[in-house]
Amino acid sequence: MTEIKWNFPGNGHGTDTGLDSADVETFKKDTISSLAREMCQNSIDARSPEKPKVRMEFHSFKIGNDEIPGCNQIKKQIDACIDTWTENKKITSQLVDMKKAVNEDEIVCLRISDFNTTGLVGVSGGDNTPWHYLVHGSGLSDKSATSGGSKGIGKFATFVTSAFNTVFYSTNTVNGEKGYEGICKLCSAKQEGTTEKTQGTGYYGNSIENDSILGELKLDKDFNRSDEDYGTDVFIIGFKNPVGWKKDIVSKILDSFMAAIVYGTLEITVDDIVISADNLKNIVFNDDLVNKTVKNSVVSQYLLLTDETNRFEDTIPMGDYGNATLYLLEFDEEHEQYATNNCVMIRYPFMKIKVVDKITTLPCSAMCIIGDNKLNSTFRNIENPQHTNWEFNRIDDLSERSEVRALYHDLIDKIKEYITNHLASSDNTTTDLEGAGDYIPVIETEKKNGNAYQNTTIVDVAKIQENKIKVKTVNLNGSVEDENGNGVEVDIINNINDGPDETVAPSGHNGGSGGGLHGGDNQQSGNEDPNGHEGLKHADLRGMEYRFFCFDKRNRKYGVTFVSDYSEPEVYFELYSVDDSGQKDRVKILSCGINDNKAEVVDDYRVKFSIDKGTRYNISLITDQDDMFSGEVKIYAYR
Repeated sequence: MTEIKWNFPGNGHGTDTGLDSADVETFKKDTISSLAREMCQNSIDARSPEKPKVRMEFHSFKIGNDEIPGCNQIKKQIDACIDTWTENKKITSQLVDMKKAVNEDEIVCLRISDFNTTGLVGVSGGDNTPWHYLVHGSGLSDKSATSGGSKGIGKFATFVTSAFNTVFYSTNTVNGEKGYEGICKLCSAKQEGTTEKTQGTGYYGNSIENDSILGELKLDKDFNRSDEDYGTDVFIIGFKNPVGWKKDIVSKILDSFMAAIVYGTLEITVDDIVISADNLKNIVFNDDLVNKTVKNSVVSQYLLLTDETNRFEDTIPMGDYGNATLYLLEFDEEHEQYATNNCVMIRYPFMKIKVVDKITTLPCSAMCIIGDNKLNSTFRNIENPQHTNWEFNRIDDLSERSEVRALYHDLIDKIKEYITNHLASSDNTTTDLEGAGDYIPVIETEKKNGNAYQNTTIVDVAKIQENKIKVKTVNLNGSVEDENGNGVEVDIINNINDGPDETVAPSGHNGGSGGGLHGGDNQQSGNEDPNGHEGLKHADLRGMEYRFFCFDKRNRKYGVTFVSDYSEPEVYFELYSVDDSGQKDRVKILSCGINDNKAEVVDDYRVKFSIDKGTRYNISLITDQDDMFSGEVKIYAYR
């Protein structure tokens, strides 16, 4: 005999389960954002091959207490949990809050529906089906290499947003199946008439075998799904609707799935807010809909994906693993508030995974998109459960781990190389973007193969620049002592490692902002030129501003750039490292290039060249310094 009711199975005198399981704790840090990301990801993964895009709805509504299927049984089970764990104040406190929430006369709910998907196939029966993995599985997934999710725990993001951990699933599949079932995640509780406790999780289904109930669950009276409208409805009962929840959901969707929306594969409605490729611009720039914390990321992603005229675009070859696509935009002074100075990493099906920070200190933003290829599947296999990072230690085989780590580093190195070359070759002389031309390629000891640019567009002025920026002028007086000194701080470029924080700090003094402009304190004098000729005096070239930066720490590559205020047939360049106490030591220069030409290094520490007034000089250096350092630049002549 079958009976539709809540069933909380026994644990066989085995493990007792608490409220704060590891699966649930994963998504507690940012509940609403986790919910938005996980639900969208699951729906995108289930898109029907015949449909061009997935539509989703996040719709809040209220129902009476007595309209919740089996509500009285939920109340009874919460009481049983309280009786079981009376001595545990932490668990009891949470259960008391749940009891209060479930006893409210009116219950807030959230319906999350997707359309143009296959639905959860297998709702009518079967173990190895999407329905079974979702409702009765933990850590189970059969998603393909191109899917967004693969860990099988994303569903727990829904429970953390329910006041009493209760969720219902209802689906209409392409196979003509219709069914629904409820899940309530509580803690283990003593069962009446036995010494056995429950597993903690209960199911609202058909019979003690927890089969799904055939038909549709209609909790939202304003919603009706037609027979041909395939998809799934998730009902979060007792939805914790904090102030600003709609804005939080919109912000997370835009930040995580901007590419999918722009490419027209995803369209979302959050109550009365519609997000689609057609109206995306109005949403992106609306401060009432986008949280300040992600505004720069959202705007820059939108511009990177839509401004085809003014962005740099490259195809990055990764050998047998396939290609990746890189977009880059540089911003003028007027719009640099939208610059993120990082590279957003996105993989098919167009979901943001992580951010590579501090690719440059210049006002720009970048995006790398990994398509439907081997590179995508390789990185997907090492993602954390939240799909927010790639973690190499998830690979047990040390040889394979080393290979994948090297693959990732190679991709990041190529991204930085392309960005460096683009910013160095930019002809945006109107704004100069506070040094966009400063990121120059260092003289290379060996040239990598297969890095030729493809589909590259280089423009002088960004499209978003509406007004020309006045060029800043500096009144330089070579005879006036510069009291500030010419110590220049290292522009730290990201060093990739295996951990979640990919930024490394340099050793030694680094109190400046990095990449900033600093004047000179050039007061030394001498009586001889380097060849010992009497009468020629050492003359420091004062008043010029230098930018000093590191763009390849592992290979000890540094750069210095400046515009000359002098014309001299022969000058000498020296570089000093400066420690916390102000102690200066000359840096050994192994090789040097100036404006893409090899330069002469004299006695391992000095570079000899000529300068012309008004000319920009880009100096590329390979040093003997293993650690990042603060640098001081000196240029002088003998007159």
